[in-house]
Amino acid sequence: MAQFILFFQEIPTWAYVIVAIVLFLLLYLSIKKARKRPLKDNNPVSLSNDDPITLQIPRPIVVPGNAQHIGSRTEQQDAFGFSEVSDEEFSSKYGVLALLADGMGGLVGGKEASHLAVQAFLAHYLYSTSSTFIPERLVSSLKAANEAVLQFAREHEAAGNIGTTFIAAVVLNQQLYWLSVGDSRIYLKQGESFIQLTTDHNYGMELDEKAANGEITLEEAANDPQRESLTSFLGLESLERIDVTIDPVPLSKGDCIILCSDGLYGSLTNHEIVEICSSFSTQEAAEKLVELAVSKNKPNQDNATVALLTIE
Repeated sequence: MAQFILFFQEIPTWAYVIVAIVLFLLLYLSIKKARKRPLKDNNPVSLSNDDPITLQIPRPIVVPGNAQHIGSRTEQQDAFGFSEVSDEEFSSKYGVLALLADGMGGLVGGKEASHLAVQAFLAHYLYSTSSTFIPERLVSSLKAANEAVLQFAREHEAAGNIGTTFIAAVVLNQQLYWLSVGDSRIYLKQGESFIQLTTDHNYGMELDEKAANGEITLEEAANDPQRESLTSFLGLESLERIDVTIDPVPLSKGDCIILCSDGLYGSLTNHEIVEICSSFSTQEAAEKLVELAVSKNKPNQDNATVALLTIE
């Protein structure tokens, strides 16, 4: 034992320093290797500034499509528009916007009314510094569009005789917001499910309610010559009927939002719309819908317009 102790006493100090350094390096490398070793499922995960993890949730891709035809009319009185889908900064805050207007064919200035409404609404929605709450932004943009139509009517001394329907849809964070005035429609196709989101603002609604209450017969409601007369449209001094979503509709991959004028939905069945939207790409589907509507050669075929937004 004495010889063993004497052996260590004879070892120089610098040797102890070297051994200590080697042991320290081995310990450091062992700890570093352990930190790189993947954690088992049962181990808790602890994050620090040394180990940042960034979770990126991909936004859905929204693909637009559109088509229109003059039908048998002498003038195209439908108009439509989209926000810039490629503008990611805007889309991440205000969504992808599609809008459609159908100038009232029975009134003068239908073409001008629909185009003015689309331009004014789009400009206000894109550039206004008003509310970031989508339903409020939609309504304030609609008021700007209505004022544009009214101003045009006043300039031509035709107040009350110029008007247009109007619908708009916004896709933001896989949710759908929409707004409607008049009888242009917004449909939502989810798989084989097909839903009309909007309600037609026309006298036919009131007639059907009267028939349901027994005030008139079903035949009288169906044959009333004023049945298709609009009860709400842009161009009125006071918009008493505006439908707008407060709670958005959840969307999934493959869903399709369909905005269309009565010249399109009046010529196609729901089944035909679903089948075409399920069988073709977004732009091809829009073109096929209008093509099929016009091919039926309905007497007095109205302008037919469709704007689509597909979630991919």
